[in-house]
Amino acid sequence: MAASSDAGPLIWLGKSSLIHLLKYYSEIMIPEAVYEEAVVRGLERRFEDAQIIKNAIEEGGIKVYETNKQFKENVKDVETKLGIELGEGERETIALALEKGTSIFLTNDEDAYLVGRTLGLKPKGTLYVLLKGVKDGCIDKKKAKESLKQMLEEGFWLSPTIIHNFHEALDRLSSGLILPQGEKLASFLVFKP
Repeated sequence: MAASSDAGPLIWLGKSSLIHLLKYYSEIMIPEAVYEEAVVRGLERRFEDAQIIKNAIEEGGIKVYETNKQFKENVKDVETKLGIELGEGERETIALALEKGTSIFLTNDEDAYLVGRTLGLKPKGTLYVLLKGVKDGCIDKKKAKESLKQMLEEGFWLSPTIIHNFHEALDRLSSGLILPQGEKLASFLVFKP
């Protein structure tokens, strides 16, 4: 299944040299606004993750799309109803998922999560990708913990509860227990105060 992504998961997975974990999806689609944010501005600032994301685009693992204005307007209407104002990258990412008919979009943004869920999408976040990487044997528990630690040191903000839940989920995976599904797993998906 394909997924659209806003800048957050790409940047954090790039910083951790884990962008390859996105191979779970048949295609990662990003809108032009996300390319501008994650690659163009990142390269201007000489961020290593921007080059990693650019390389993934050049290798075909990530594809850049122009987003249809009508789908962006649909997202904007939901933002207005919810009293939320998304950034252009988040708005275009949700619009792209709707336009291309994929239910999954990657985000770490709580407001984007809420708008996406309202529109019937299934948002996933960086922590979900890390947990899936451990579950599928692409990375081990130690690497997942080290990656989260590095992300936190570099400014990835999560509440202590979310950090605790992530470590608990890693322990469950290590002991062969099944991860919670649906709303219970949602706490691993987005930033929460």
